[in-house]
Amino acid sequence: MNLTRITAFTAGLACVAAALVSTSVGSASAAPTASSEGILCQPGGPTFTMSTATGHISMPDGNVLFSWGFSTDTHGFELPGPALCVNQGDNVTITLTNTLDEDTSLVFPGQSGVLADGQPSLPVVNAGKVTSLAPVATKNGGSVTYQFVADAPGTYLYQSGTDPAKQVEMGLYGAIIVRPTTKDAAGIPQLTKDANGNPQAYGDPRTAYQPTREFLHILSQVDPKLHLAVEQKKPFDWSSYSAKYFLINGRSAPDSVSPNNASWLPSQPQGSMVHVTEQVQPGVARTALGDKMPALVRYINVMPTDAAFHPHGNTERVIAEDGASLDNATLPDSSYGKFLVDVGSNRTVDALFAWTNVENYDPVANPVPVQIAPFQDVLTSASTWYAMSPYLGQTGELPAGIASMNVCGEYYHMAHNHALQFATNYGASFGGQMTLIRIDPADSLLCPAS
Repeated sequence: MNLTRITAFTAGLACVAAALVSTSVGSASAAPTASSEGILCQPGGPTFTMSTATGHISMPDGNVLFSWGFSTDTHGFELPGPALCVNQGDNVTITLTNTLDEDTSLVFPGQSGVLADGQPSLPVVNAGKVTSLAPVATKNGGSVTYQFVADAPGTYLYQSGTDPAKQVEMGLYGAIIVRPTTKDAAGIPQLTKDANGNPQAYGDPRTAYQPTREFLHILSQVDPKLHLAVEQKKPFDWSSYSAKYFLINGRSAPDSVSPNNASWLPSQPQGSMVHVTEQVQPGVARTALGDKMPALVRYINVMPTDAAFHPHGNTERVIAEDGASLDNATLPDSSYGKFLVDVGSNRTVDALFAWTNVENYDPVANPVPVQIAPFQDVLTSASTWYAMSPYLGQTGELPAGIASMNVCGEYYHMAHNHALQFATNYGASFGGQMTLIRIDPADSLLCPAS
C-alpha cells in the first residue's frame, strides 16, 4: 500500500500552489539535504577571487536571456554572484578580474574603510563628473583588489559601482553575510551562539535561529530588451525600459522552489524555498520533534523599487535592517512583526520565521474531523495537491495512477512580492518573485528535522 499524508493548502491558494509544486519535482516531494537548501556560501573566505562573466539564464516560460554575472574557481558563470560568508573581524579580500568589454567595479554598502589596491576606495571623477563609485577593473582583463574589515555582523549587498543602472540589472550583484563573533577566554574569536548552542544572526541571543534553517532572498528584475541589446552590442533606449521578469536569487517562479544546484539551472544555483519543521504548543509530547528555534531569512533588494514581501498567512519578526540589529542586549527589544516584510531599494532586512501548530492538531492524538472531497473531485477541481482540508492532512491510499505525493505530510504556504505585477513571467501569472514556505509535521519519520 502506498501511503501519503495529503497536503492541505488553503482553498484560495490551492490551484496556484499546486502549479508551483507540481512543476518542481525533487524540491517539494523529497526529504531535503543540507546542500539542497539554504544559503550557498562561496568557499575559501575571507579571501575571494572572482571574475566577471557572461552567460545565459533560463526563465520558466522557455525564454533564455543573455546576462552578466561572476565566476570563481569553483563555479562558472552564476547569477546572482556568489554569497560571500565571513566572520566578524575578518580581513576580507576580494580580487575582481574584469572580462567584460567595459569597465566595472564593486561597492560594498555598509562596509567602512574599504580599500582598492591598497588605497581608499573613492568615486572616480573625470572632467568634473563621477564616472564610477569605486576604482575600476578596466575592460578586457583589468583587475582590482578590494579589502575591508568586516567589523559588524549582518546581511549586506555587493554590486557594481560603475554604471549601476545597467550593470546591476545585467547581473553584477551578490550577498555578503557577516556572522557575529565573540572572543573566548584565550582571546580567540568564536562564532556567537546562544546558551543552547544555536547560531545568532547578531550579538543578541534574541536573534538566534535554528541551525541549517538559514535562507536568502535576493530580489531583482530583468528587462529582456536591455539584455538583448547588450548581447548584440546595440544602444538601449532607457525611456523604453520595462521589466518583464522578477527574480528571487536569479530565478523566477516556479523555478524558485527548485533545490540548490538544480541540474536544469546550471547558471542559477541558489534556490529560495524556506523550510521549517512545525513548532507545537508547550506541554505537548510532540514538542521534542519540532524546530526549537525560528528560521532566519535574509532579504536583499537590488531593484530600483521597494518590495513588500509577503509570507502567506504568517508574520515574520524583523530583527535587522541594513545590517543594523534591532535587538541589543543593552536596550529594549525593538524588533517587530511584519505581515509584509518591507525591503527598500538597495536595502537589506533580516527576519525570523517560525510556524506554530497553535491548535495542537495531530491526526491520531488530536484529530479534527474534516469532510474530505472524493478523489475524483480533487483531481478535477483542485488537483491532487489539495485535499480540501485546512489542516496538515491525513494518511490514506493514493488515487489510482498517482505514484506519490508529499512524502512526509509537509504543508506549504505561498511567499511572494505583494505587488502582484512582480509575481508574473512576462505578464503571465503566477510566477516571478514567488516561492514557497515548506512546513514539515513534527511527528514525521520520513522527513526528520535536520
